[in-house]
Amino acid sequence: MKKFLKVVSIVLVIALVGVFAACGGDKTEEKTVLTMATNAEFPPYEYVEEGKIIGIDAEIAALIADKLGMELQIVDVAFDSIIPGVQSGKYDMGMAGLTVNDERLEKVNFSTSYAKGVQVVIIPENSDIKSLDDISGKKIGVQTSTTGDIYATGDFGEEAITRYDNGAVAVQALVAGKVDCVIIDN
Repeated sequence: MKKFLKVVSIVLVIALVGVFAACGGDKTEEKTVLTMATNAEFPPYEYVEEGKIIGIDAEIAALIADKLGMELQIVDVAFDSIIPGVQSGKYDMGMAGLTVNDERLEKVNFSTSYAKGVQVVIIPENSDIKSLDDISGKKIGVQTSTTGDIYATGDFGEEAITRYDNGAVAVQALVAGKVDCVIIDN
């Protein structure tokens, strides 16, 4: 059994080396920087503190870069530009609470999920919204291209949705009375 596990381990290592080698193309220089795109506005996963992007995703990315013997560079971008940036090769990877779905799987590969997103509806204290059934006909704020955006658009229609660059701006719109509720990751 130990010999079998050793053989399987060696085969896996060779396969991984082949995968990483295939990523390099015909370049003669070895890549030394691993670039991660994120939208650093969702603590505890990614956020800015004292001018530096930190959080769970930043820590995981640092471990990946260290394991690869590379320097990590984290780039803060709009949420909806992460996947196109990875697709185009501008970024090596993206980490920002991206929910795995069929559309995204057609564009990029995903790691094993390590967190589960739960959507919540945020309402003002005096709201007449008491359940999901009460949202029909209301103005719904979402962060562009997030799971909340996808679900809300599918369930309540494009005309009900107002998109914002980030969750904080969507919540500000709620406080200002521009939308009746916000659907966002918990």
